[in-house]
Amino acid sequence: MKKLRWSLVVAVCFMLGSLLPAQSIDAFVGFNTLITKTHETGFPKLGGGLYPSFGGDFIFFHGFGIGAQVAFRATQANYFGNSVRPILYDFNIVWEPVPTGARIRPDLAVGVGADSLRVYQGVFTCGSFTGCTDYTSSNHFILHAAVGVKLYLTDHIFLRPSVDYYNIRHDQEFLVPSAYQAGIAIGYTLGPSQ
Repeated sequence: MKKLRWSLVVAVCFMLGSLLPAQSIDAFVGFNTLITKTHETGFPKLGGGLYPSFGGDFIFFHGFGIGAQVAFRATQANYFGNSVRPILYDFNIVWEPVPTGARIRPDLAVGVGADSLRVYQGVFTCGSFTGCTDYTSSNHFILHAAVGVKLYLTDHIFLRPSVDYYNIRHDQEFLVPSAYQAGIAIGYTLGPSQ
C-alpha cells in the first residue's frame, strides 16, 4: 500500500511538471553601491562604498517565481568612532515578462527583508545560543523593489545591471527612510536555453 501511494505521488508530480511552462533557476554575484541622502543633522551616511551581493531566483509559472538576495558593505564604515557594517537581505516575488530563451530578459521584483546594522565593539561577548561575537546588531524591516535586465552572453551566462529600492523602517541610527542600490551582477541560468 505504501509503494502504491508513493507511486501515485511521483506520477502526479510528473504530470503537474509537464503542465507547467519552462522553469529556470538563476544565481548571481553582484557588485553594487548604496546611495542615500545624508541627514541634515550631520549623522554619518549609510550609503557609499562597495556592496557585494549574492542572490538568485526560481521562475516556475508563466514568468513568475520567487527570489532572494543579500548585500553587505565590503569594508566597515565609521559610525561615531565605532566600525559598522550594514547587511541588506530580502525575499521577493519575481516576474520575468519575456519568456525563457530570449537574449534580453527584464525582471521585476517586490518583497520584504531587513537591514541588519552590525556595530563592531572590539570586545567579544558570548551567549549559549549565539556563540561569541564582537558586534551588536540593530535590525530594521525593509520593503524592497528592484528592476534588472539579464543580458545573456551565452545560453546560460548573463550580465545583470539593476537598481534596487529599499524603504527602511525606523532607522534611528542613520535617520534615512530609503536607499537605492545600483550595480551589475554576473550570473548563470540553470534551465532551458530555448
